[in-house]
Amino acid sequence: MKKKKPWETKLIEKIQDVINYYFPKATAEALSKFKKEKEEEIPLMRTKVDFARGFQAWFLLKYLIEGKFTPMEFISGNPAGYFTKKELQMVGNFLDNKKGLYEIISISKNKKDYIIKNVVNNDVTTVKTINFPAKLSVKEYIYAIPVKRLDGNYFFYGNVACYSRKNGEHIKKVFLEEWKKQKNKGIRIKEKNKNVKR
Repeated sequence: MKKKKPWETKLIEKIQDVINYYFPKATAEALSKFKKEKEEEIPLMRTKVDFARGFQAWFLLKYLIEGKFTPMEFISGNPAGYFTKKELQMVGNFLDNKKGLYEIISISKNKKDYIIKNVVNNDVTTVKTINFPAKLSVKEYIYAIPVKRLDGNYFFYGNVACYSRKNGEHIKKVFLEEWKKQKNKGIRIKEKNKNVKR
């Protein structure tokens, strides 16, 4: 019996079709850039499914079409009214994703539900998966993109990078140091703007 596709998967396919219609060359151009930017990461994508999943998430959420907007941002404007209110709400959830470095706090007995904690703000999120292939353990670290479904539950979008506790602690330290630098840089920019005469 063929498995039924999740509604979110069907929506992503619809989004890709619309992007292909408006920007026929965008996907191919993005693929070329992805292969160059992720040259070191691609060998870690063990299967074609991993590669496709990683590229799709990067393309829809990170790649700038014509250097102006991501595909998901373009879709949020509802070109030609192709998308329903429900679909646009989910697009908004993709844009509001909680990408970051997380520590795994607990895993359900059936290995489908994960409670994870963001290393920056200690925000705790429960992720409910369906056909999640990775074998994770409590106290390991993951770099992931949790996205909220319309029912309020979260799922992992794209690939999930997993790190042992030892490696994760090191990455966490580097991650927090970089986050503090960016935060302080933002504060300095705000202070500078306050002092600019208008």
